[in-house]
Amino acid sequence: MSKKSWGLCKDCKWWQIEPPAAIENLTMGQCIDEELQPYLLRVSGNSGCNRFMSGKPARAKGSSESPPVAEPTR
Repeated sequence: MSKKSWGLCKDCKWWQIEPPAAIENLTMGQCIDEELQPYLLRVSGNSGCNRFMSGKPARAKGSSESPPVAEPTR
C-alpha cells in the first residue's frame, strides 16, 4: 500500500463532522466515502484508511451520533 493512498480522517474530504466541531484527533464523525456509506462508520480524526482523499471534512448535524444519522453532504 502506498503512503499516498493512506491518511488520517481529519485530513480527508470523506470525513463528515458536526457543523461546530473542531478538526482534532478525538473529534468523532462519520465516513461518507461512497463505498463505505452502507456501514455507517463512526470514526475519529485520528482514524485512517486507504480510501483517503485529501481535503477539508464535510459538515452535517448528526454526524457524530452513534450510529451516525446525518445524510452525506458530498
